Amino acid sequence: MATSGVSPELPSERAPSIISSSSKLTAPTVPLTKRLLFPHLPPSAPTPPLLQTSASYPALDAELYDLIALALRAYVNPWWTRITRYDKQLLVELTRILSSVLRAIEDRVLAVDLSPLVYHDLPTLLAQHCADYRVAARKLGSSYAAAGSASLPVLFHGQQQHVGVSVDGKIDEVYVRAAVDIVLKACLSPEDWDAETERYLIREVIVKTVCIDIAPRITQPWFLHSTLLDLLGPPDEPFKPPDPPSRFQTNASFVPSMHTIIVSFLSAVQTISSTALFIIHIYKRTVHTIKSVHNSPTVHLPPPQSPIRTLHSPHAPENIPEPMLPPSPSILETPSTPRDPSPSQTISVSIGSQPNNADTPPPTPPPPTSALPHNLARPSVLLISELFSLPARFSGAALLFICDALISAFAPFLDRLLLLFLYTSVLTPIQITALISAAKHSLFPNGYPAQSPPDPTPEEQAVLRSELVRRLAQAILLGPLAPLLLGPTSAARERKLSALLDPFDEQACNAHLFMLIFDSVLLSLFPEMAAGATDSG
Repeated sequence: MATSGVSPELPSERAPSIISSSSKLTAPTVPLTKRLLFPHLPPSAPTPPLLQTSASYPALDAELYDLIALALRAYVNPWWTRITRYDKQLLVELTRILSSVLRAIEDRVLAVDLSPLVYHDLPTLLAQHCADYRVAARKLGSSYAAAGSASLPVLFHGQQQHVGVSVDGKIDEVYVRAAVDIVLKACLSPEDWDAETERYLIREVIVKTVCIDIAPRITQPWFLHSTLLDLLGPPDEPFKPPDPPSRFQTNASFVPSMHTIIVSFLSAVQTISSTALFIIHIYKRTVHTIKSVHNSPTVHLPPPQSPIRTLHSPHAPENIPEPMLPPSPSILETPSTPRDPSPSQTISVSIGSQPNNADTPPPTPPPPTSALPHNLARPSVLLISELFSLPARFSGAALLFICDALISAFAPFLDRLLLLFLYTSVLTPIQITALISAAKHSLFPNGYPAQSPPDPTPEEQAVLRSELVRRLAQAILLGPLAPLLLGPTSAARERKLSALLDPFDEQACNAHLFMLIFDSVLLSLFPEMAAGATDSG
């Protein structure tokens, strides 16, 4: 045949296999946590438990592992893959050390009662911040402000001098790095502490997250305003009055029909029954709450001490000597005179004298003592008094006196109630998981660190602030107490709410508050960091 000598034409490329394509489609995707942190585990194998609460609420472990994986991929993996593309053991080792740190912190959180921190330290710090801001604002343009040349951040820094914050509100990375070193030494075993490379990497990741990603953002006034607006929810729809009835409808409805009478009667019965059911529900909830408070286990802790004026750490263990903190005036006194440094500065004494070795074993969490916390509600009342400037008006001072008397009378019940609320509604695995998830989506919105968005313009910030004032006026339903707290007229109430936001309108001042809260949290979990604890030990 003529065509027998012609070889058949072969295809230049191999056709894709249907079987291989289907296998690619059905192949399970490996999560980022297992690809980075546990590359040796099979895809179907569960991840190792991270915390003690993982058995009752595994979602907390999943969120923490996701946050660790995203942080390591963002801050360690980019430069490590340039050194070696195939060695994944570094990320595994960092995960192991971070897991040890988290377990040690969890042990301390479970061993200490955080009610003094939540109900005493934080309200006291907020009240002192507001008082110092208003004192600095009154000094503007006076002889106290260097003949009017000193700015508000400079005057506020004179009221709250802190070695970890500069005058312009920049967080000192050296201060945070030294604090993280002490935390790592307390949480790591001597073998993990000696692994300097991994320890330095973990420390720098934490320092960068705190000083560059978190602090400069959450201390911005517009960020606080936007966060409060998000917490308040969407605005209510404006009320639209009903259309006026026509003349024919008015004449026809002048004499109500039997149908209208029956509908009105049934509506009234429904309203009365709904109100009765609501009252019964409130009564049952009140009785249940009272029984729960009386049946709740007693938490033994010493009385909470002020983070501004204290003689020893409220959570100090018995084997640690009493750290002497410098006294300072009360929040109700006018802080116009020179003051001693705040107690958060005393943490720097411990930081500066902390040795960089692991010869001594890490300290154990402080054991509870045999005293009950008391007057947990009073610092919150003093914070409200400072926010609304109640002592400046006779009616406000009288209301403050009545509230103080009621709190003193019902102090044992309120202490138990606040403790029950803290540990059953606030510090729960569900709430902590939601907080970690929100932080993860804020720091890594698309799986990587978010680019710093441009700050809103001054006009946009003013709109945010005015909208927040309007929403607060709608949300705060004080009833007959509104004239006493906010003023007799709507204009006076808006001015009072605007003045309530004034202490948080300067980023440099908010940075001082951030560092005070940072120090207070560290001292609550690591009381050995207080001044005098390491020097005399």
